[in-house]
Amino acid sequence: MNTALSWIKAYVKDLNVSDQEYTDAMTLTGTKVEGFERLDKNLEKIVIGQVVKTEKHPDADKLVICQVNVGSETIQIVTGAPNVSEGVKVPVVLDGGKVAGAHDGSNPEGGVKIKKGKLRGVESFGMMCSIEELGSSRDFYPDAPEDGLYILPEDAPVGMDAVEYLGLHDTVFEYEITSNRVDCYSIIGIAREAAATFGKEFNPPKVKDITPSDETSKLIDVEIKNNELCKRYCAKVVKDIKLAPSPEWMQRRLAASGIRPINNIVDITNYV
Repeated sequence: MNTALSWIKAYVKDLNVSDQEYTDAMTLTGTKVEGFERLDKNLEKIVIGQVVKTEKHPDADKLVICQVNVGSETIQIVTGAPNVSEGVKVPVVLDGGKVAGAHDGSNPEGGVKIKKGKLRGVESFGMMCSIEELGSSRDFYPDAPEDGLYILPEDAPVGMDAVEYLGLHDTVFEYEITSNRVDCYSIIGIAREAAATFGKEFNPPKVKDITPSDETSKLIDVEIKNNELCKRYCAKVVKDIKLAPSPEWMQRRLAASGIRPINNIVDITNYV
């Protein structure tokens, strides 16, 4: 079972420990942590940039020269990404920064250092990133294109830390949950353990009461054929559902736990 530390902190709000301290303490109190992984490993000097101008490369048909506003300045970047256009906002790794992986999905040890240089004679002072270069994949960021830059929402603030914006300043912990600790087979269960381990207040999510109605029984009929196997069956009818992507915060939490976001209906089922 995997959990993101940020999700645990949502229910244990003043939890302030290092990854190793969390691992050691949780293991000592009976919730064995097998290991952990930083999502921002090998991601350095990456900000949100906006492409303000593009022009064709004079000596390469597939390359584009871009002027990119990164907040503090406008820099020139040469790219071969097929989906680059004026106005888009993208993650930009600056000169001297690092990305976690290559566009083919591989993650070299130590990451990939980005330096200013020349592409077919034209200077380039950074790199615009695909989701693979940020160490993730389309499995966990389904809105990312199959080939090209990861386009951020229009309201993404230019110059902001792109790693923070994408929720990657986080750690994913892997647990070995034994069969006698079924209470820990959930995020709430792990958070309750963390609160007890570190002596912090546990703040479970608040669930609103829903007033039952007799409408459900008019729409569906449930028959329990074996009362020994099923003592009670409950159902609720939900109407006017619109199939759409889940909120980004829910997608990020599921992805960090190893669950691919699909849509709001599937994701809500997995989340709950």
